[in-house]
Amino acid sequence: MLTSGKELGLQPREKPGHFEIALDARITDPAAFRVSFVILLDGDLVMSPEHLGVAYMAATLRAAGFSCEIREAEHGHHQEVVDAIAAYAPGLVCFTLMSLNVPSCVEFCAALRKEMPEVVIACGGPAGTFTGTDVLRVNPHADIVAVGEGEPIILDLAQRLALGEDIADCPGIGYRDQDGGYRQNPARPLVHNLEVLPYPVRDQLIAHGNKLEYVRVSTSRGCVARCTFCSAPNLGNRVQAGKAWRGVGPDYVLDEVEQLVRDHRFRTFDFIDSTFEDPDGGRVGKKRVRAIAEGILDRGLDIYYNVCMRAENWSDCAEDHDLLDLLVRSGLEKVNVGIESGVPEELLLWEKRATVEDNITIIRLLREHGIYLAMGFIPFHPYATVETLTQNADFLRRHAGHNLRRLTERLEVYPGTSIARKLADDGLLGPAYEDNLDPYDYRHSDERVERLAVHFASLYNDEDYHKRGVITDQSAVFEFETFNVVVQTFVSRLYRRFHALPGAMEVLEGFKDFLHETRQDMGRQNHEFFMENLDDVLTDRLDPAKRRRQLEQIETRFRTCIDRIRAEQLRVGMRLHRFGADVTAISSSLPPVTPGGAPRSYNGGAPTW
Repeated sequence: MLTSGKELGLQPREKPGHFEIALDARITDPAAFRVSFVILLDGDLVMSPEHLGVAYMAATLRAAGFSCEIREAEHGHHQEVVDAIAAYAPGLVCFTLMSLNVPSCVEFCAALRKEMPEVVIACGGPAGTFTGTDVLRVNPHADIVAVGEGEPIILDLAQRLALGEDIADCPGIGYRDQDGGYRQNPARPLVHNLEVLPYPVRDQLIAHGNKLEYVRVSTSRGCVARCTFCSAPNLGNRVQAGKAWRGVGPDYVLDEVEQLVRDHRFRTFDFIDSTFEDPDGGRVGKKRVRAIAEGILDRGLDIYYNVCMRAENWSDCAEDHDLLDLLVRSGLEKVNVGIESGVPEELLLWEKRATVEDNITIIRLLREHGIYLAMGFIPFHPYATVETLTQNADFLRRHAGHNLRRLTERLEVYPGTSIARKLADDGLLGPAYEDNLDPYDYRHSDERVERLAVHFASLYNDEDYHKRGVITDQSAVFEFETFNVVVQTFVSRLYRRFHALPGAMEVLEGFKDFLHETRQDMGRQNHEFFMENLDDVLTDRLDPAKRRRQLEQIETRFRTCIDRIRAEQLRVGMRLHRFGADVTAISSSLPPVTPGGAPRSYNGGAPTW
């Protein structure tokens, strides 16, 4: 007769990727061990600094009883943060690395090591995951590099350090041995069930007075695409065993959003999933998306949100139009799509599943549904030609050319990506990429494109952005791009809330027409500017005096455009006010709760519009 494992007293085998928050019984006072997380405000984190990876790790440590803090470090103001960390006296200081902030991290760690010679310094994030112990070579002040998802690693590491134990066999880390050599331990499997993780802490939101550009929410991890330039975990770059895509259920998402609205009185969210409609982009994924949108309405959550989508997942079919309508009613106002190129050969280079026709379709669908398109676009890269640059400029002129940066964007080369491997094989990567992961240190196959890339990169911003992609002095070109999103969401929110108000639609339609004409005019001017510069570079007619004039002209043109739109926006607000509309009702922050309750936009599950 067979005997079961249960009868023999054996414990069932844990599935790969099993994770639970459990504290070693030998640690009697976990709060005595402190961890500092440092957010280096470089790159896109300048705009909205909240970092969910750090927030999840901090939540995990606090759930186990450890003490931890999250500190933001602005570019050029590191020393004051170093002093604050020294006063906090942590045993472990952690950094999340992207390629762009590696130099900042080295600089910060040098100052930190000077103040705290014995503190343990750990680095993780995408750069850590895909380069491993190379991070330790680049940053001589770091002791540990984490490879993969941070929650299991940080919990294990904190317990070992609190107990004074050796970290040599800690899975998922690289470290320096006693002889100064580099050791890399095997990676842990991916966390299988994301719902075992605590909701991320919101220290940064609280530190900013519960007011940010948006609050980040994660409903999934991973991606089933394999874009060659992308370092987000996907089918083409996995370093951990496990499913490529994992998501939480709609109720888990809705509970977190509802809690954030209730506790922080804030209602603009950025769902940071690589693709909102995964895992398949079709029936299964869209069923989950529909459930989230319906749940937002059913719970009366008066929110606004952004997502990422893939072009090939959407078509002109009735089902997709119906789902987009539902998403807009539930609060969707902006979608980020990796369009990347209007040239078929380049889409093959990036291994995009979408065709040029798919890209055109989603641009049109989003416009028809009043959803703002924030597109990824990469015209400048080592394999670009003058012909592809011209084709891409024409594509943007026809479809979405009002943001000048889309015309001049450069490829950022991230470690772990297949495009990085291809560039290395083709001998196009430079020494700075190997030395400090400089994402712009590569050669172009066409020397003329190289001159154009350098010219445009340095044209409308400071040297930090030109050389490192770090935004420290925002020009009008950058400001217009952000302002344009705000204006579009201003329109979509007013439509959603006041379209049934007599007289309001006429005002809003007039403003929409004004915006469309303004953007079309900006697109025409951007295209003319790009082609003139392209011709000047190709014919060696560029000169420093002309470049200085161009800088002044661009700044003036974009600043004037912003002022014109802002003035018209104010007039729209005043006209709607005369019709009885309270424009402040579309603010990202909710009004204070009064004895009669906060204003609501939904009644039961039925929209009141």
